[in-house]
Amino acid sequence: MLVSLLAQVTGKEQVCALVDAMDCFDPESAEATGVYLSHLLWVRCSGSKMKAVEQAFKAADLLIQNGGFGIIAIDLGDVDEKLIRKIPLTTWFRFARVMEPLPTALLMLLPCPAAQNCAALTLNVSASAKWSGTGTLSHNQLLSKVEFKVEVGRTHIKKPVENIRNNSTATSQERVSVRSWP
Repeated sequence: MLVSLLAQVTGKEQVCALVDAMDCFDPESAEATGVYLSHLLWVRCSGSKMKAVEQAFKAADLLIQNGGFGIIAIDLGDVDEKLIRKIPLTTWFRFARVMEPLPTALLMLLPCPAAQNCAALTLNVSASAKWSGTGTLSHNQLLSKVEFKVEVGRTHIKKPVENIRNNSTATSQERVSVRSWP
């Protein structure tokens, strides 16, 4: 979903920033999906997991202060849940307060719910995959189908969320598109 959103926003010639805490972003795949890499600032964090999380928040702070981005995404999706739970509530509230008047969207990818009452919108996404072939998963099987379930967890936005289907499916011949809302 993140790559699809980045593709849509960079396709409209807006500049986006991705703070990649665990260095998981694959620019070649993103470009193949339609992300204009020339409109994407990719911040790669390094070090221990805790140090990478600290770097991610510091980098996001700098990006927010400087402005000029359509979206600032912080990918903490591969960070241990224990580390996410150690982030002080004051950090989440500060980001929410600072972002509120800005024309920039701050997107946080997390492996677990965290400080949801600070968020304008939370989406809970789950996926299941089907592989071609039979037996155990091996190197000669192909991903044939992915089913996504998206639930709106919490919303504080004034206008109701539109264009989100409750269930989405992608097969090897399809490309899933996530529509942005005003």
